[in-house]
Amino acid sequence: MRCQNCREKFQVTYFLQKFCEVHEDCIKASNEYKNNKSRQNSEVKKKPTSIARVSKKRQKERQIYETLRIEVLSEAKFKCFIEGCNNVANTCEHRMGRKGFADEWARENNISLYIDKRFLASCCSFHNTELENNSELSNKYQLSKIHGGLKG
Repeated sequence: MRCQNCREKFQVTYFLQKFCEVHEDCIKASNEYKNNKSRQNSEVKKKPTSIARVSKKRQKERQIYETLRIEVLSEAKFKCFIEGCNNVANTCEHRMGRKGFADEWARENNISLYIDKRFLASCCSFHNTELENNSELSNKYQLSKIHGGLKG
């Protein structure tokens, strides 16, 4: 291989060696080359950015949801909608889910299921968790996205 600085032949001692290590000028050129390479690599690297935990769209919806949640709970007088439950309702159950739209009217008015008051029900935290984990209870009380009626 020939040195890129002095053009003399030399024996390569490491992978991608471009300069001989015999002459002072070649050693300096080699060091400058290595420094420039490392500087270029550091300039190319971008600082890592974090992804927002909540999208801007969901942040707007969350503000609307908080007011709707209090309305739904107060209209139901803080009683759980599950039959026979005497617990105080402190959450809202999305009976048709939270993603998407219920119908064409909701789509035209940009009211997602997350903030659609028609499908929110006051619920205690125990039953809210039970509806997620117990399929029989879910089939009895939650609504189908396909036909809008009860699942079970």
